[in-house]
Amino acid sequence: MSWENKVVIVTGGGGGIGRAVAMRFAGAGASVVAVGRTLSKVRDVADEIAAAGGRAVAMAADVSSEADVTRVIRDARDAFGRIDVMVNNAAVCPQVRLTDMSLDQWNGVITNNLTSVFLFCRGVVPVMLEQGGGVIVNVSSVHALATLDGYSAYAASKAGIAGLTRAIALDFAKQNIRANTVLPGAVRTPMLESSVKNLDTPRDEIMKQWDESQPIGRVGQPEEIASVVMFAASPDNSFMTGATLVADGGMTVEL
Repeated sequence: MSWENKVVIVTGGGGGIGRAVAMRFAGAGASVVAVGRTLSKVRDVADEIAAAGGRAVAMAADVSSEADVTRVIRDARDAFGRIDVMVNNAAVCPQVRLTDMSLDQWNGVITNNLTSVFLFCRGVVPVMLEQGGGVIVNVSSVHALATLDGYSAYAASKAGIAGLTRAIALDFAKQNIRANTVLPGAVRTPMLESSVKNLDTPRDEIMKQWDESQPIGRVGQPEEIASVVMFAASPDNSFMTGATLVADGGMTVEL
């Protein structure tokens, strides 16, 4: 389908899954607002979209800041007149065991990963109601279902996203606003690669182990998750809301 005349906001849009989502929507004709903490990264994505003939603007923001979120939503609407799809993808993922974690570290993960979703959803819903509808797609993680040692705050934040999304879907189901969650597994992104950079084992060997440990035989690519995000947002899926879509190469089905 064509996404012409549709406007999509993507947080964490400067790299990894967020970049792939932005590129995918723009390639289908949507106007994209790429949001990230580092302006140069989201500007590169916006420039790449423009070079390919698409429409995009880059906005720097701290997604955990209420003022920044309000500004992004206001500026996006000023630039394009509407907001059809909100993709909450920004996240941080420190690996700290519960008893080694300070309150500041905990709050940092929760505010960046979960409070940011609340802020953006709270901000875009009135816009969507006014224009007659819209779609929210929140990128969570398989850590919402099953986790690893050292991911207590990350797992809590990602499980919170799934619960929040279901609540939003129910709150606005009769007002033509749909909300769905995507749970990626291991995906070859800067976040995944940074998780192994401090280990003694060489990076290439670690990544080979990651590939071999997946039931499908490899980790995912950001573009594969972008396809699921677009599927979740598509008006062709007008009967799907409150859904949790797992895209993990079979990771969570293996005992």
